[in-house]
Amino acid sequence: MKKIKYLAILITTVVFTSCLDVLDKQPLDVISDAVVWSDPALADSYLNDIYYRADFMYGGPGNNDVDLGMIASMGGESRNYGAWQRPYAASTSIITETGAHSGLEYWKYSAIRDVNYFIEQMGLTVDLDADYVSVRVAEARFLRAYMYFRQTILYGGVPIITVPQSPDAPAEELFVVRNSEKECYDFIISECDAIIDQLITDPDATSELGRATKWTALALKSRAALYAASIAKYGTQQLNGLLGFPSGDVSVYAQKSYDASMDILNNSSHALYQGNGDAVENFQKIFYDESGANTEVIFAERYDFALGMGHSFSNKAMPDGFAKGWGSNWNVFYETVELFEWQDGSPGNSISRDELKYATSGIEYSAEELFHTRDPRFRASVFYPETPWQGSQVLFHSATLVDGVSYNKGNAPDGWPNKAPNRNTVKTGAHVKKRVDEGIVGPLGGEDNADYIVFRLGEIYLNLAEAAFYLGKDGEALDAINIIRTRAEMPAKTEVNEDIIRNERRVELFWEDHSWFDLRRWRIAEETLNDVRFQSLKYTYNYDTKKYRIGYANAEGVSRVFQDRHYYLPLSISRISDNPNLIENPGY
Repeated sequence: MKKIKYLAILITTVVFTSCLDVLDKQPLDVISDAVVWSDPALADSYLNDIYYRADFMYGGPGNNDVDLGMIASMGGESRNYGAWQRPYAASTSIITETGAHSGLEYWKYSAIRDVNYFIEQMGLTVDLDADYVSVRVAEARFLRAYMYFRQTILYGGVPIITVPQSPDAPAEELFVVRNSEKECYDFIISECDAIIDQLITDPDATSELGRATKWTALALKSRAALYAASIAKYGTQQLNGLLGFPSGDVSVYAQKSYDASMDILNNSSHALYQGNGDAVENFQKIFYDESGANTEVIFAERYDFALGMGHSFSNKAMPDGFAKGWGSNWNVFYETVELFEWQDGSPGNSISRDELKYATSGIEYSAEELFHTRDPRFRASVFYPETPWQGSQVLFHSATLVDGVSYNKGNAPDGWPNKAPNRNTVKTGAHVKKRVDEGIVGPLGGEDNADYIVFRLGEIYLNLAEAAFYLGKDGEALDAINIIRTRAEMPAKTEVNEDIIRNERRVELFWEDHSWFDLRRWRIAEETLNDVRFQSLKYTYNYDTKKYRIGYANAEGVSRVFQDRHYYLPLSISRISDNPNLIENPGY
């Protein structure tokens, strides 16, 4: 009799929808195949394991916690503290035919095979309720579509396999060819369409908690179709159509994204989070309020330290002076700071570099003038000098002037520290705050409970805005942008264009693993990232004026690398050696 073997361990993370609580992955020993497909608990355990292996959070547990900053680093939002950390190395290295940096790779055919096997066996079972089978198969198809999406946005077209391959199959069956990029996006979108009415609409309080819903599938469709539309608009076809889309496809995919977004916005119970009257605190809480009040979250990966299912984000992100051990790991570039407008709506880069630099202008700036009056989303997302935090302030200055004399030890007369904690002074002068829970004091590694949001309604409004813009629906695009801005207490825009849409997306979705993918699909990554060394601010505090003297420094030791060929990652020599029918991407 055929057997299925599972490691007898507790799965460390389980995916959930909104504030859900599915943590019922059961450890299995060697179990009869027939038993698995006749017992809902065992079938659920099989499927939950695939949820876990989908690796929704980039660089999360099971990978390397410092890799949590991989996409933000690649997208030029921030850098890791240590040059030895993989995100920094990946951002400043040439990607060659040997493959991308290991923290970037996503090749999930083992998990996809298990999805295919699950679907096959669930179709054969006669012992399980038909409605149960229909829902679980739809979940499995969602997971498969999601994994294909993650592969496609990295490599372009990949082989689409929908049946469980046997290791004993002949070579002509095992050595599959690549499907085109267009075929992959069409498959992802068609899978979402096929399962939308099979998935639950809203989870109940027990067995369905933690499952992909109808709105999860529509969110994936909204995102995937938007990616396809933008690549059709800005990319070119290559390898005889294996990569890219005909330019005429822009409106086709934009319409699909638009329709999926409108379905969620008009028909679901999801709403923008409005849990607090203060715009800064409200935006902060989106990422750690797991109560029923947070219906903005459509789908997220759940963590619970009490059950041994934590991660180390807060441990790595907490600024020096509030951290235990590590801290201050993700340093935000000044170019990213400038993306955030002033609260009156004026451009965030309105202070020129020459004027800002004290050695050039002789002008000093207070924290209020530089940071406190920016977009509330900035103040919710970034630690900057004098950020209020846990009853104190986060400080970044390297020295203090008292009566014109510079001090970097001890305190000024009223107790002001003459120098900020060391790790805060070294890299960029600003750190990532988004997703850090102020209620966690001195977090240790692995004890963070904050869930990783995969899809939220804020993104759906931005997807709608971009798709509507591609379709010539400028009024609808503007309305969607302004709904997002109103929640942030930012003044409404009176017009919409490509730059406004892109900047709004970069601000709202800062450090949510979108930036690098957006720059690539818009085909502006090379001009934005290549041969660039992003900047840091250095601060000297003038105790007498209560203002800062600003200096600039390169925040990176070497220039970044993004070549034209990097819009698609290489399949790599090793994968092509394993399957000679695969065609490598251009330039490798």
